[in-house]
Amino acid sequence: MATDQLVREDIPIADLHLDPRNPRLPEQLQEADQVDLLRYLSEESVLDELIRSFNDNGFFPHEPLIAHRDDDLGWVALEGNRRLAALKILTGAPEALDLGLKPVLEVGPTPERLDGLRVVPAYVVADRQDVHLYLGFRHIGGIKTWSAESKARYLMEEADRAAGRGSDNPFLEVARRVGSNSLGVRNAYTAIGVLRYAREDFGLDVNHVLHSRFGVWTRCMTASEVRHYIGLNGGRTYKEVLGDIESVEKEPLEEVLGDLTPPRQGQRALLSDSRDVTVYGQILAHDVAHQVLRRHRDLEVARQIVEMAALPDRIRDLGSRVDIARDEAQGAEFSDDLRDATEDLFRSARALRGTVSALEGEDGDAG
Repeated sequence: MATDQLVREDIPIADLHLDPRNPRLPEQLQEADQVDLLRYLSEESVLDELIRSFNDNGFFPHEPLIAHRDDDLGWVALEGNRRLAALKILTGAPEALDLGLKPVLEVGPTPERLDGLRVVPAYVVADRQDVHLYLGFRHIGGIKTWSAESKARYLMEEADRAAGRGSDNPFLEVARRVGSNSLGVRNAYTAIGVLRYAREDFGLDVNHVLHSRFGVWTRCMTASEVRHYIGLNGGRTYKEVLGDIESVEKEPLEEVLGDLTPPRQGQRALLSDSRDVTVYGQILAHDVAHQVLRRHRDLEVARQIVEMAALPDRIRDLGSRVDIARDEAQGAEFSDDLRDATEDLFRSARALRGTVSALEGEDGDAG
C-alpha cells in the first residue's frame, strides 16, 4: 500500500475510535468496547513516553494515523492505536476519565498544546482490507512487531482469505506479502489452529498457553516428537494442514497443554522454557522417562533418564570419531603434541571402560 496515493484528512480525536479488531489485541479482547480497549492499552503498552512526547512536542505530522469509516463506529484507527490511546489520556477523553486515567507529567499541556492535539492527521482508506496487508508487513516483517500470538492470528486469517480466493499456495502467498517464508506461516497457522481446535472441539482450557506461553507452544509445534505425540502428521499444503489439525488426539493434547500451564497460581509450569522443548519431546517418546514425568512431574529427572538411554549411542559416536582420527593419523607427521593427545585419549577410553566394567560388576553382585 503506497501512502502517497491515499487521501489525508484531519480528524478530531473525539471522533476516532480504537480498533476493536486490531490484530495486536489478545483474542479475548477482539470486538471489545472502547473503555476495555483503552484499559488494556494503558496497562499493557508503554504510553507514558508517548504522552510526554506529545505534551512536549505535539503530534508528529509526518506519521499520520491510518483510519477508515466503519458503518457502526464511525472513524476507526487501523494503524496508530497506541498513539491514539495516549492522546485520549492526554486530552481527557470520556473513556479515559471513566477509567480514571490521567497523564503523569511534571508540567501539564498548555491550552494551545491541547487544542493542537484534539485534531490529528490520518490517511483514509475505503476498506479495512486496503490496509491489512500493509499492517502485516509492518508488524511481522518490519521493525514494529506484534506478539507471537497476534502474528499467528493475523497469518491464519490471511491464509484463510487467500484460500477463499482460490490461491494454489496460501502459505506462500501470505509469506511473500509479509516478508516471511511459507514454513513460518504454516507453523504459525498450525500452532494457533490446534489451540482453537482444542478449545472449540474438545472444550480444553487454552487461555494460559495462548496468551502467556504461545512462543513455547509454537516451538512445540515444530518439535517432531511433540507433534507425533498429539497426532499431527506434518501436513504441508493448506488442505493437508487443515486435516492435520483435525487429526489431533484429545488426551495427549490435553496432557501437553497441562504441562505448559501452571498447576496453581504462583507456581511454574512443568514446561515453561522453549529451550526445554527438544528434551521434552524426547521424554514423551521414551516410555520410562514419560512415566517418571507423569508420576513425579520432574522434568530434570526425566531428562536424566533420556540422557542415560542415549549414552550408548553417544559412546558409539565417539568411537566413530576415533576411527576417523586414526585414518587421518596414518598420513600425519609425528609430533609430541600428537603423541600426548593420543595418550590422553587412551587414558580416557581406559577409564570409561573401567567405569562400565564396575557397573557390570555391581549388577552381578546385585543379582
